[in-house]
Amino acid sequence: MTHSIHDPTVQIINEAIIIMDQFMRDRIDLDVYRQKLLMLDVDDLLEMYKEDFKKDAKMIYYLDALMLLSSLQQELDFQVAEYGESVASEDMKCLRELLAKFPDA
Repeated sequence: MTHSIHDPTVQIINEAIIIMDQFMRDRIDLDVYRQKLLMLDVDDLLEMYKEDFKKDAKMIYYLDALMLLSSLQQELDFQVAEYGESVASEDMKCLRELLAKFPDA
């Protein structure tokens, strides 16, 4: 069960970290940052595995990472307005910490 979610979640997290890094280094502007983040298929994964999240405690870190990205997608404008561009730095740190907690695939 965990194996099937592992690869797509790792891929999404790695893509998100790259996008955040590009934003923080001023390689992309806020509009491009927003568009690229919204293109990540987070909600589909959350929906696809919602029953598994309830049954398998080992999937908690996958759920946490996907929920972080989902809330970022939905609240990006607020977060940037409230905290500035540095918000991406904290999100990257959290995603890397969660990635390190994933069970080996």
